[in-house]
Amino acid sequence: MSNLKRASTALLLLAFFLFLFTLAPTYANASVIDVRLNSSSLNVHVDQVTHSVQIQDGGLVIINDTLRLSSESGGLLQNFSLGFPFQYGFNLDHCFAYDASNEFKVELNVGLGRLGFYGVNVIFPGQGVNIGGGGSYNFTVVFVFSNLISSETSTLFNATFSMYPGLTQNASGCDVIVILPRNANYTNSVFQEEDLNFTLTTLGHRQILKHTNMSLDNFQSKSAWLMFNMTGYVFPLININEIKREIKLGQWGDLQLSDSYRITNKGFGISNVTISLPLGASFDPETGARDEFGSFSETKKPLVQEGNMTTPTNVTVQLREVVAKNKEAKFTVTYSLPWKNYVNQHNWRDYNLTFTFFEYFDWTIRKLTVTIILPEGAEFQSSNPVNPYKIEKSVFQETVTFAFFNVTPFRNLDFNFTYEYLVFWASFRPTLWMGILVIVIGAIILFWRAPKPPSVPIVPVPHEDLRSFVEAYEGKTGILLELESMEQKLRKGKIPRRRYKVRKRMLEGRLSTLSRELTDLREKMRTGGARYASMMRQIEVAETMLEGVETDIRRVESRYRRGEISKGAYHRLLEEYHRRRDRAMTTIDGVLLRLRDEIR
Repeated sequence: MSNLKRASTALLLLAFFLFLFTLAPTYANASVIDVRLNSSSLNVHVDQVTHSVQIQDGGLVIINDTLRLSSESGGLLQNFSLGFPFQYGFNLDHCFAYDASNEFKVELNVGLGRLGFYGVNVIFPGQGVNIGGGGSYNFTVVFVFSNLISSETSTLFNATFSMYPGLTQNASGCDVIVILPRNANYTNSVFQEEDLNFTLTTLGHRQILKHTNMSLDNFQSKSAWLMFNMTGYVFPLININEIKREIKLGQWGDLQLSDSYRITNKGFGISNVTISLPLGASFDPETGARDEFGSFSETKKPLVQEGNMTTPTNVTVQLREVVAKNKEAKFTVTYSLPWKNYVNQHNWRDYNLTFTFFEYFDWTIRKLTVTIILPEGAEFQSSNPVNPYKIEKSVFQETVTFAFFNVTPFRNLDFNFTYEYLVFWASFRPTLWMGILVIVIGAIILFWRAPKPPSVPIVPVPHEDLRSFVEAYEGKTGILLELESMEQKLRKGKIPRRRYKVRKRMLEGRLSTLSRELTDLREKMRTGGARYASMMRQIEVAETMLEGVETDIRRVESRYRRGEISKGAYHRLLEEYHRRRDRAMTTIDGVLLRLRDEIR
């Protein structure tokens, strides 16, 4: 019995020490946060918090936490930490903090002293900000989230977000404000479901929900949800996987841009995407948009809402097919910009491009690549602000590429790009072509003055050779058709494989003999004059086209079997290839018909 008691006591002590070991990191983190928060030995009070949640038209959720702090003792506050439930950390795209006059550095993914929270630490500049003396201090932390909106139906949407800010201390009060997208109609929310006090008001085209909590405990981890519908309005849920922008600076004062989009649909099927171009953009609906299959058809032409120098031009790209949920679409938009509005010349060789890497967007761009192609002979000097870039150089031209990740509408992408360019380079190509033209003309003159060789006599083509050529070509065509028919029967199991092999070997032997005969006859017919030589060239070009078409058909069938292209694209490509094959066959039949007429 004594041994049993000792064993039980040992197990209890072991469990107690394991419990203390588990809690040790939590208490350690809590003490660290307390030191960081009160780095100046301040007794800081959170008097009021405004937790503003705005659902953007593009699907982003913007949370603004505005805090009013005070201190009875007064002093300098160096940093302040807060956060939100940890599960939302995977959806955070951007975070920044500011007050009435400054923007502050923010440390991401810091511990708050308790498990289950994603924390950020706001670092105030210099020695810190002064709090106390009977006054208060206000600052705001902005969180930008994506993929917090889901679609219940094509018109009903659900949003989830943190109901309150995650503070490390109690707050005297908290106002929660939820701003719906434009033209959205409120349906239901956690406030209504749990019978919490809230008000619903309207400001312009937006509905606003307000909820007040008279006292807010620390470490709030409750999630909120809200449902709204967009009847009569389009609310696309898309992820911008990548945008590649190419800026080409022309030698003669032209500025051409090309934006390539790669997007994923996260909602119900979408058939179009609306984008905004930079100010002053000139867009041609006929040629300004294309996808991986080429330009859009007449019925799928982009819709353009013209802008001016203060309002951007909006282009609605009508996709070739409806993009299903979780499927990807690619398209490219090209346009031009007025040179004088974006490029300045400081002296006879220094130029400055003042531009925004990307503007007028409502999404998070997972990867943004901006490539600037300089005029021939230009040299890149600098960019401000200094961003990581890569320079590629060819014989006469430089290309500068910038890359960014998780770009949100709140990121400043303005820059000044300086390069050096000598004016004489603009005439380099014309001078080069003029020199080549002079050389060609000189060569023609020399050739003209050179003694001409005696002309080759034209040998009439006998009717027997013409008849032999037509009969041999028809025999070759018949063998090819029979081989194709046998392959189809073999695939369907209508003829034995052994019989197929024997017959194929015999036909290929005959085909080889006919090909040799046709080669000899072609050479004889070419000597019969330009008209016969032209006929032979037409047949050879058509045969080359047929070989290419057959290769393209096999390739697209293989891509379709692997699932690389859709059924609609597969049939469109097959239709185009069959049209090309029919044109080639028509050319060959026309030549043979003319030769038959001569035989008669």
